[in-house]
Amino acid sequence: MDYQLTITPSGQPPTYRTVTGDTPAELAQAVHHHVRGLLGGQVDIRLNSSALTGTIVQHGADVGQFALAPVDQEPTRAPDTSAPDHVAHGYTLRDLNRAARTACAADRSLSADMTTRYDTAWSAIAEHLCTAETPPGWNELTRVGWQAIYADVKAVRRLYGVDSTGRSGEVASAPRFVAYWTHVASDGAGEGIVERIAVHQVLATLPEHQREAVVALAIHDDYQKAADSLGLKYATLTARIRHGRRAVRELWFSPETAPPTTGTDRRVASRAGVPNHCPQGHEYTPENTIRRPSSRGRRCRTCEQIRDAARNRAGKAAA
Repeated sequence: MDYQLTITPSGQPPTYRTVTGDTPAELAQAVHHHVRGLLGGQVDIRLNSSALTGTIVQHGADVGQFALAPVDQEPTRAPDTSAPDHVAHGYTLRDLNRAARTACAADRSLSADMTTRYDTAWSAIAEHLCTAETPPGWNELTRVGWQAIYADVKAVRRLYGVDSTGRSGEVASAPRFVAYWTHVASDGAGEGIVERIAVHQVLATLPEHQREAVVALAIHDDYQKAADSLGLKYATLTARIRHGRRAVRELWFSPETAPPTTGTDRRVASRAGVPNHCPQGHEYTPENTIRRPSSRGRRCRTCEQIRDAARNRAGKAAA
């Protein structure tokens, strides 16, 4: 309920305020707020038995009186919905446009052009007006408008990583934004420690037979020697290595997807009995090896290039 508060300090003219409260405690708190703002310093409020009058005490002495009088409220009028541009609760489109302009005038951020701020306020006011169960006041509508502008400004600043605690307004200046999007260089020693820890953690998740195969290949650096050390056939070792390598890559790059592998392991040619060079003496390197899905053999890329050049020369000579 609304009351008119009359504050009369000793030797001074009365001052009038409007307060709201339903209980004596709420009224006392409201009166104390206005009296302290008017007189300054520490003050005490002593309500009389009626809770509508009382005494102001400061430093143990009476320094004034106050009185509360109920404010007669006018009966609520039914909103006029006969206007052709009526929106809701008696407000028209003209009122909606005016409220949006008032909200833009109350905005002090000025972080966007007038059209953007006006559209943001207009949309928020229209939504609030259409969803409100009781008729909202004019001040409430304008407050919804400029609060929507500030919320939009805050969202844009957060999107571009502007530090909310600073005044520079620079993009990508927020600490968390920088920590997420910027790669912080670290020394090589730290990376080595992290990788060694990660290797042990990943290997511990592999089945025993796959882990033994991966470790054996890392120790001997040769497929045939690794197979011999485990007493396995060459094909068995390569199968275990293939499955273990796939599992290691998935865990190593988790939660992201592991990139596809390209090329051929140079140690594949180290198997006993498998030639390392083509009949012409060219080494079978990943760059010099042609493999086709339909064929299990290898072809020398250098020999193919020599044959292609010979065919081109023969064709030109025939022409």
